[in-house]
Amino acid sequence: MAKANARRRTAPRRTLIGPLVMLASGAAVGVMVWRFLMLEPAGARWRMSEQLSADDRAALARILSAHP
Repeated sequence: MAKANARRRTAPRRTLIGPLVMLASGAAVGVMVWRFLMLEPAGARWRMSEQLSADDRAALARILSAHP
C-alpha cells in the first residue's frame, strides 16, 4: 500500500522528449541553413568577371603607383 501512494521521483517522459525533439529539429534546421549558405551558386563556374573601363584602369594605376 505504501508503494501505491508514493510519489514518482523521476520526471515524466514528455518533459524529456519535448526538449530533445526541439534540440534535434533545431540542429537539423541549422545544418540545412548552413549547407544552403555554403553551397556555390549553380552558375558560379562561368560567372563573368567585372570589366573596368579605360578611364577606371588609368585611375587605378595612378592610385596604385602613388602608394609604394
